[in-house]
Amino acid sequence: MSPSKVSAITWDTFHNTVDGKPRGGKEKHRGVNPATGEELWEVPIANQQDVDDAVVSAQKAFETWSEVPFEKRKETIKKFKDHYMNYVDEMTDLLCAETGKPRQVAEMETKGVAGFFDYHLALSLPEDREEDDEKVMLTRYTPLGVVGAICPWNFPIILSLGKAIPALLTGNTVIIKPSPFTPYTTLKVVELAQEIFAPGVIQAVGGSDKLGPMLTTHADIAKISFTGSIATGKKVMAAAAGTLKRVTLELGGNDASIVLPDVDVKKVAPELVMGAFQNSGQVCVATKRIYIHQDIYDEMLKEMVAFVKTIKTGAPGSNALLGPVQNKMQYEKVQTFFKDSKDKGYKFAVGEPDVAQGKGFYIQPTIIDNPPNDSRIITEEPFGPIVPTQPWTDEEEVIRRANNTNAGLGACVWGKDVERAERIGKRLQAGSVFVNSWEKPTPQAVFGGHKESGIGGEWGKEGIKAYCNAHVLHTYKSK
Repeated sequence: MSPSKVSAITWDTFHNTVDGKPRGGKEKHRGVNPATGEELWEVPIANQQDVDDAVVSAQKAFETWSEVPFEKRKETIKKFKDHYMNYVDEMTDLLCAETGKPRQVAEMETKGVAGFFDYHLALSLPEDREEDDEKVMLTRYTPLGVVGAICPWNFPIILSLGKAIPALLTGNTVIIKPSPFTPYTTLKVVELAQEIFAPGVIQAVGGSDKLGPMLTTHADIAKISFTGSIATGKKVMAAAAGTLKRVTLELGGNDASIVLPDVDVKKVAPELVMGAFQNSGQVCVATKRIYIHQDIYDEMLKEMVAFVKTIKTGAPGSNALLGPVQNKMQYEKVQTFFKDSKDKGYKFAVGEPDVAQGKGFYIQPTIIDNPPNDSRIITEEPFGPIVPTQPWTDEEEVIRRANNTNAGLGACVWGKDVERAERIGKRLQAGSVFVNSWEKPTPQAVFGGHKESGIGGEWGKEGIKAYCNAHVLHTYKSK
């Protein structure tokens, strides 16, 4: 049985967790509620000693946890899931405060993480056996050791547990570093986990930007799983090279959606808009470029604009569909795309060239109509609620245009002719291609990027191997 709700847990005090115990710190920082711009609760900033202590504890715990039978590990993780779900309402409150997400959107994350638990709990560790006249070769997949999980601010719960669950399942121990912009839910998730797991199996150290390099260069951390920007991912990979750490890097995208001329315009237009503006565009696999066939371009753009005008942006307590940009740094970055588009004279199909300033980091969803191929809004990832559209006529040319990027995380193709859509989709240089849907990553399929959108992948049957070494036993037959 998992523990029932306990009264001891508080939702307005926060700490790191090292060796199963709360860990404070001399230095503190505060997150900011992006819906109001107001500071939130204090959290400690971990230092090198905290990291070193966490690694020692994780190594010690690994000796025992890695030897727990696979099915027993599943039972423990199931208890953790049940315990977490007892607190889903409190987690939703906290997620709304730190991300500004509308409550119904936040619940998709706080409740949706159950699917990540359930899928992984149904998996088995792969094992391969080959035999010839001379020998038997048994390939098993064994845990790596201590995993450092460096997590982003856009989906703090799903993207931290999306690393921790498969890592724990395969017998590793985990140290999670939440984003300093959204530390609160992750620290509470790990606090709850202490009632289920032995000390050192899952820990959390949060803090400043200095903390990441302490993990990526630590000699006794076996793997880093990082989700974040391409630029930071390159730094993680370079730092990990010093100890030849295993790395999984899930980085930025510049996803293209190609719309064929046979689509139902009224049906597809809202879907294209949602693909671009889900979570206010703060999704690595959000649609970042929309290519619409010339024959339906004007009609589709008109329908998209009409739908955008129905979207309400607002605070968590409202009935808004979109919330604010999560932090001031990103808010200011997204505004540079508005300024560039205005300065270059691009056409704003919907949305205003000048972002209205006020309480909170709000930006209204905006569509840029047919900017040039070399424009910044086409070539770079805004990671906010602004998207360009362009017309196309030649299939080969639009495939080249879609692939003309250093990124390769996701892509979409829309068309009633599914065979044609799939044929195009197979030629798109991206890790996850969606036909007749906007980008919806799922725990059932491996998720990773091509080109500079990442190294390796997580989730799915292949994803658990990312937390393992292949171990081959060659047994020769006696003569």
